[in-house]
Amino acid sequence: MRIQQALAFIGAATLSLSAFADPSVAPMSSMAGNVLVQGAPHAYRLTWDEAEHMRGAFRLTDGRTVKVTNRMNKLYVDLDGKHEELVPVGPKKFVTRDTGAIVAFNQVPFADEVVVNQAAR
Repeated sequence: MRIQQALAFIGAATLSLSAFADPSVAPMSSMAGNVLVQGAPHAYRLTWDEAEHMRGAFRLTDGRTVKVTNRMNKLYVDLDGKHEELVPVGPKKFVTRDTGAIVAFNQVPFADEVVVNQAAR
């Protein structure tokens, strides 16, 4: 009987502590230039087939060319002389791991249009 009471107490304490957590507050980071993505890490994952069919070179509206490559089920982008991993944050939206640029594809797989937003730096 005491075990049940102890478990009930632990459960109630856990629930009451979680009520104080504010999900709208982003975790603090010493790197102010990085984009903080809330939620479960890697909530969206690409399949190997999706990553394989997203490779290619894409011309941006400003005339630059973005090259997307893959290794297994991870995508990488070559932009402005930098080679960075693309971390999926949604079905068609990615964030570069180092600079925090947002890269959006019009469709996954077989994208034919890419938009890069580097203002997120």
